[in-house]
Amino acid sequence: MMFRAWTAIFTRATRFTLLCPLLFLLPVAVELLQHWAEAHAGMYDSIAGAKAAEHDPLRMAIGHAKVISLFLLGYWVVRFVAYGDNACEAVRLDPPALRLFARVMAWGLFWLILIQDGPMLASALGMPERTLAFAQLGLIFVSTFFELCLSAWKAAAPLGNARIGFMRSLAMIRGSFWWAVALMFVTVIPLLVLHYVFAVVAIGTGAVMLWTILAIDSVVAAYLGVVMVTLTYAIAERMAARHGETLSG
Repeated sequence: MMFRAWTAIFTRATRFTLLCPLLFLLPVAVELLQHWAEAHAGMYDSIAGAKAAEHDPLRMAIGHAKVISLFLLGYWVVRFVAYGDNACEAVRLDPPALRLFARVMAWGLFWLILIQDGPMLASALGMPERTLAFAQLGLIFVSTFFELCLSAWKAAAPLGNARIGFMRSLAMIRGSFWWAVALMFVTVIPLLVLHYVFAVVAIGTGAVMLWTILAIDSVVAAYLGVVMVTLTYAIAERMAARHGETLSG
């Protein structure tokens, strides 16, 4: 069962990448733009440069745009998969679905601001650096596992299904949570590690090698974004099946 879900996640993600190339290229382009800002700030000059450029304002601003582009994949990819690899349905502006998905976007933006901007605000207010680091790690840990519980909501909203909301999704995770955690680790973690390996390997390289690595990394990061949505859909499918629901309403 898990192996079937695992293969479906990557099969669906690859089909979306190939059949909706312009949609896929949006997060690729934003990731490349952020890499340009990082290189401009000296992030790839040395380890010290990487640390110094970590909170570069331009890098952070583009980072917000990158996360928003990944949020949009949540609408496109879910509809693409649910409608049988239909690229036209992926981009169709369905009013009921858009209204429901706006709530999912708002939830995502809340966590984006809390995790990415919260530490800067807390630092400005004088919170000790060590306390700040632990608080941020705690938020990331909690949000990562809590988001799994919302998989059914995130998959139903782009399909215009108002029956599966925030609270209903939390109830539906019963019996699927640890399965979802295991599936997340075998799908997302390898790509996430690869993404960070590219960032480390790029430090101190020449211009040609640097941009070759960063270009490949941008594709990997965007593909990871697609995989995270197909992972959500796979978890939502199990949740719906176990609780007698349908994602499409």
